[in-house]
Amino acid sequence: MELENKVAIVTGATGSIGRGICGVLAQKGMQVVVADLDQVQCDAFAAQIEADNGQSLGVAVDVCSKAATLKMVQTVIDAFGQIDVLINNAGIIALGPLPELSEEDFDRVIAVNLKGAFLCAQAVSPHMIERKSGKIINISSVAAKRPAPLQSAYAASKHGLLGLTQVWCQELGEHNITVNAVCPGFVESPMWSDHLSPAYAPAFGVDPDKLLQTLAKIHMPMGRPQTSEEIGESVAYFCQADSTSGQALVVDGGHAMW
Repeated sequence: MELENKVAIVTGATGSIGRGICGVLAQKGMQVVVADLDQVQCDAFAAQIEADNGQSLGVAVDVCSKAATLKMVQTVIDAFGQIDVLINNAGIIALGPLPELSEEDFDRVIAVNLKGAFLCAQAVSPHMIERKSGKIINISSVAAKRPAPLQSAYAASKHGLLGLTQVWCQELGEHNITVNAVCPGFVESPMWSDHLSPAYAPAFGVDPDKLLQTLAKIHMPMGRPQTSEEIGESVAYFCQADSTSGQALVVDGGHAMW
């Protein structure tokens, strides 16, 4: 698929990886829908994209709400007349050992990361089926391939996204809709600074602000973390690939080689 003037919805768009995805797609000529919880933040980022000669629209959405996802889809169709790509990027994390992880934290992670992707895809798929064209790209995680301790909810949700990817690939293929997943590795973000680094740094004997680089040197043949723009380039590949479906592309510098 040629990307020029195609319309892509990116959920979780104002986060670190979301911004990288939006930036890359806008540079390639796509009309990018910045979808996230806060309308003010969405509008501000959309304006930034347009200031860089991109085309963008901010749309507030709670991906855990069926009504909100349906409204988002209708808003985008009203604005652009079509939806060519859905990128399910919205995600959160909660950490804790099995005996201590709260039911509320588990439910919230599953609701945002897994149910949210389901609701967004369910909302957009009738439009794509009618047009006989579309791409759905689920942002999973290296945790779906090589999870760490304390990640019961997060790993379960990201494994689940790979399952949805494979199911939807089979259901939607006859309608010329591809469904793929990208599994980011270690990308500097608030998820790392606020959650992962404080939880895991003591086990490696380093300060939390040194953990990302330390893990990259220990576990990645390439020896460095990934960037949000690199995740965006992987998403762009799946936007363009017309005969690739049901696949998971791991972008982690060689950390999980299976």
